[in-house]
Amino acid sequence: MKKVLSIVSALVLSACSITPEKLQVAENVSLVGFAEVKALPNEFQGQVARWGGLIAKVENHEKQTMIEVVNFDLTSSTRPKQKQETKGRFRIYYQGLLDPIIYKVGKSITAIGQVGLAEDGKIGEHKYQYPILNSDQVHLWKGITKVNVHFMQQPYWNSSLLNYSPYNRYNRIIGTGYHSQNINKNQVSTKKSSNSNSANKTRSKIK
Repeated sequence: MKKVLSIVSALVLSACSITPEKLQVAENVSLVGFAEVKALPNEFQGQVARWGGLIAKVENHEKQTMIEVVNFDLTSSTRPKQKQETKGRFRIYYQGLLDPIIYKVGKSITAIGQVGLAEDGKIGEHKYQYPILNSDQVHLWKGITKVNVHFMQQPYWNSSLLNYSPYNRYNRIIGTGYHSQNINKNQVSTKKSSNSNSANKTRSKIK
């Protein structure tokens, strides 16, 4: 069983560490980080970046789609790490239509593309300058379902209460399993036999 669990764990870990093909880059390509662009918004125009986070807003324009993203650091597989704090927000501009029904608010997304000129906007009433990522490669992550691979034992599986029956004529509470029931039956049979023997002896004395 331990071997099976080890193999399953290894497969899960290896699957989680694989970067989607569309998000992969050559080893000699240098990626610029979100924090760098946030600090110097217009110093990295045209450079390659790979950012991700949670979708906050989706707007479909005539020829492109704008996705506003709450930025989070990425794992080795480029999946966003969801934390309590974020470094800020950015906007992805994708040439074409991305359906808001699929790209829903709250879903995890990662995109790779070129850094564009920052643009001013608002988060509520708060003025904010958004770093821009012009991208034609976006990856929407599926939700993770956690599965407990350990076997669970019900608390009453080994309890004598499991086989309790008010109509049982052998015992008030029968132990679990066929063997326990046979023992109880044998005990009852022995008692009956001893009672019969006592009755026979009594009759003999009377005679």
